[in-house]
Amino acid sequence: MNAVKVGIDLGGTKVLIIAGALEVRFKTGPNFKPADLEKIIKSFLDKHDLIPVGIGLAIPGLLSKDGEVVSCDVLPQFKGWNANLALTKFSPVVKAVNDVKAAFFQEFNHCRSGYTGGLIMVGTAVGAAFIVNGKILSGASGWAGEFGYFPLVVDGEIKRIDTLCGGSFLAQKLGISAKEMADLAIEGDEFVRKEIDKAGYFLGIGIAGLINLFNPERISIGGGTVDLPGYWKGILKGARENSIPEFWADDLLIKVKDGPKVAALGAMTLL
Repeated sequence: MNAVKVGIDLGGTKVLIIAGALEVRFKTGPNFKPADLEKIIKSFLDKHDLIPVGIGLAIPGLLSKDGEVVSCDVLPQFKGWNANLALTKFSPVVKAVNDVKAAFFQEFNHCRSGYTGGLIMVGTAVGAAFIVNGKILSGASGWAGEFGYFPLVVDGEIKRIDTLCGGSFLAQKLGISAKEMADLAIEGDEFVRKEIDKAGYFLGIGIAGLINLFNPERISIGGGTVDLPGYWKGILKGARENSIPEFWADDLLIKVKDGPKVAALGAMTLL
């Protein structure tokens, strides 16, 4: 039996499990349940003959201080589930944390004293985390960073960043699956590419608001939606055009260093 730390990134479309050199992915979705996750974890551990010394779990949505899921739009079946209690049958140490905060700790675990920066993750939905003058911006309940709920006025209507820029919402708008959207974009479908460009641009506008408010040194951006053809270009255009010129630098926005593994690695780092 091999004793390892296990990092898990639970998302609206997939769950990624990392243990040492092992990496596995499974599909999720709005009907994915806690029991499904627990079954996957047990199967993974049994198959590879692993004994976890700790499990770090990154979860989308709001968590209470004791690890209970208070709200989770992309995985509604997880509301009320407590990972810290449920997963102790697999490991003596369990740490559940918001997925964006897990990614944030991984991305900024070596930043210098007094640093001001941020992380934005764009997957099924959109979330963010910030460090301001060396202090993590946590909010009164520890829930600061719900950037997906940031409102923008588009065509005379108030819409959330999530519904304008999140991957699942964009696919729903197009009436296709996220995979079909990605495939069509790669193939160069003009209409799909235009909608992706527009979504990236709207996210860039929202990011410009954050830049103007916090004057960060750097904002790291990750998540599968960012890799859609044209999305990153749209982000840069929207942010650059709407930021205070003195705040802007060509390297202000970068992609996260650890790519799609950043949240799982971050959850593991917090053990």
